[in-house]
Amino acid sequence: MDRQFCKGIAVVLTVSVLISLASCSKQTPAKERKIISAESPWFNAETIEVSTGVDADRDVDYVYHNVVGSDEQYYILYTFGMYKTPTYDEIDWTTYDYNDYNFDIISVVDRETLQTVSTITLDSEYYGEPRYSDGKITVKWGQQEIDYDPLTGDVLESRSIIGNDDLSYSFFFFIGDYEIEIIQHQTENSHFYSDICIHDPDGEVRTIKLEKPDKNVTIITALALNDTSALLLAYEGKDTVFYEFDLTTGEYTVADANDYAWMDVDVVTQGISSPDGTVYFSTDTGISRINAQTKTQEEVFNYNWCNFNRALIDYCDIVECSEDKIVLLTQSDVPGLYCGARADVANIIELKKTDNNPNAGKTVLELYYRQTYDFDKYTGEAIVLFNESNTDYFIEVTDRYEEADKVIDLNNADVSEISRINNGAELSNKLAIDIMNGDGPDILINVSDFSQLNNPNSLADLSPYVEDLDSDMYFTNIIEGSKTNGVLYQLPISFKIEGIMTRTKYAGASGKGFTLEEYSAFIDDTMNGKDPILYGQAIYFAMLFNAAKDEFIKDGKVDLSGPEFAELADYVQDNVFEEGIGENDYYAQYAFSPPPAACTLNCCGLGGFWSGVAGVIHNGNDLTVLGYPSLDGSGPMFSPICSVAISSQAVDVDSCGEFVKILLSYDIQTKIAMNDCFVLNRDAFRETGEVALEYYNNGGGCAANGSSFGMDLSYGRKYTQDDIDAVEECILSCSQIVSEDPNISIILIEEMPACFLGQKTLDEVIEIAQDRIQKVLDERGSN
Repeated sequence: MDRQFCKGIAVVLTVSVLISLASCSKQTPAKERKIISAESPWFNAETIEVSTGVDADRDVDYVYHNVVGSDEQYYILYTFGMYKTPTYDEIDWTTYDYNDYNFDIISVVDRETLQTVSTITLDSEYYGEPRYSDGKITVKWGQQEIDYDPLTGDVLESRSIIGNDDLSYSFFFFIGDYEIEIIQHQTENSHFYSDICIHDPDGEVRTIKLEKPDKNVTIITALALNDTSALLLAYEGKDTVFYEFDLTTGEYTVADANDYAWMDVDVVTQGISSPDGTVYFSTDTGISRINAQTKTQEEVFNYNWCNFNRALIDYCDIVECSEDKIVLLTQSDVPGLYCGARADVANIIELKKTDNNPNAGKTVLELYYRQTYDFDKYTGEAIVLFNESNTDYFIEVTDRYEEADKVIDLNNADVSEISRINNGAELSNKLAIDIMNGDGPDILINVSDFSQLNNPNSLADLSPYVEDLDSDMYFTNIIEGSKTNGVLYQLPISFKIEGIMTRTKYAGASGKGFTLEEYSAFIDDTMNGKDPILYGQAIYFAMLFNAAKDEFIKDGKVDLSGPEFAELADYVQDNVFEEGIGENDYYAQYAFSPPPAACTLNCCGLGGFWSGVAGVIHNGNDLTVLGYPSLDGSGPMFSPICSVAISSQAVDVDSCGEFVKILLSYDIQTKIAMNDCFVLNRDAFRETGEVALEYYNNGGGCAANGSSFGMDLSYGRKYTQDDIDAVEECILSCSQIVSEDPNISIILIEEMPACFLGQKTLDEVIEIAQDRIQKVLDERGSN
């Protein structure tokens, strides 16, 4: 057994002991109420739409906005991206020029009128970030540096600069009367080094190279020590190094790291500098500042301190920042993926601090958002709607839980899965302990795969908030399939389909999946012995067990002695390799042969479904998703993209339920569906499906499969309403949510190999595994 995995098991078992100790308390403490005071920080947000100069009549594949600079007169913005290209077959390759579809435009916005007063179109071959200082815009272009007049776009001056063939980019800091340009270089061999260019008040430039032959050197930020000296924070390999620069001479020394122990270097990013040398930078929760002169690092803005959709503000560029006013730049929001990107306008967000908090007196509901993906804008919008409409409660997003980074190994599926299970077990245990102690979040987003929490001591029953939903209007089979012992602890708001994509004719007797025997025959006869499920024996067994766990665990008791458990074990021992393989090795088998007749599919929406069809088994109209092999031949499973749960110890369960209703509203469900996601609302699914047909039948496939060019996902066949109906039938065949207890999976992964390798009999393994699992269940139930 892998040493790192054993270490993970030890951590999980230690936490399990803590859970048992926590559960010994006779009564769960009531969750303490937090009341917002009038003095709590608050910022009013105003969104200003400004023109970028990009052609509004051309469709856009992608767009990015950056800040060039600002002063008392102007905001200077930089927009770059790519217009939509024709599909691969439509391109005239004799005249095609990639650069014809690029755009690189600087726009100048008058601060008083908030109108774009001029635009400067750059040649797409230029490199280096534009910058604005001393009333001029400067860009690097090949071996030249060019100054532009911001109002006319005229070239003011062109200078030759020393260049090289390395990939380089610049960022700037201002300290006293000095401008510091940090040029980060990357060689062909992926070696990083930095140039520090110090521009003094007289126009003289001193360039200092920071390069280590055996280490990568990356400058993170520059801070003012005083008006003529700067502190540069750098990463050299795995080491953090502090350089103190004399700006008048360009000389520097390496400082004692202990002198800067007060600085949390892990969260510091480039950010922007103010005239006093303070650097403001974005964090996961808002904006912080760091001041080397006063040796302080503090938060100046938290996303909870305004009622703006945090998902839209999360990746903004900082234009300007102070204690009382923050100006941010972000792209214009669009209804969804099917509408494409919009580049002709950008949004400037002005946040102004108020004297009093308008939510004073409200009780805080704490929401934990587990970021399996980025914070989605639909949850963000629902939070805004709740906070604006509810007179008694206010939702705040907590940042006190953090999940370890997962290991992704394309050469061994087992490694990735073990990392996921270990991480999930630690976080699941932490949430369980906090809820039992009356200190957990009120609302939990994206914890549906933690079945450990699915009990009345941890989570509330959401059934009252969905009991009136009509099966003609909602996928109520998804709601029913999410229940545990008839109780709805976790509700999918949007979801994915998981299973085996293949032709409908290959389905077993159930018509929607495979029994173990049927799947074995399918692999042997149709797949030539190549199972698209890539896990090794231990992980494969845990997957099959979790899909059938209700057979083995009922009312807090585990029983592995029946024939069903032995059937799973026999199947895995006879049909699955000891070690898993990687995606790279599996699909390499088909490099010079027809694609496989089946593949595993984990798809979020229509585009994901159709790209699975196009990319693997792309000739035929009778494709569907069938269930993984199971004891009863059940249909495909589903897993939430976004799910919601309410703590049974929440300060007000019904108020949290009002938030659930907002997530289920037609408006929110339609917006989610427009982003190529399956949703509970069937009307939203059907109506956005019509938009999806138009999108994907006209080259929108690049958004679904990552192609550089628009691509017909069906290799020439246009999709119709019949294809949407087929996907809807596939959704209706789903009956079970993907959910596991990571702690139980760990026990099975640890114990079952002894059986598969012939070291112990199955009965001996069952005795040990059942005892260990029962102890875990007893510890949880003893509260």
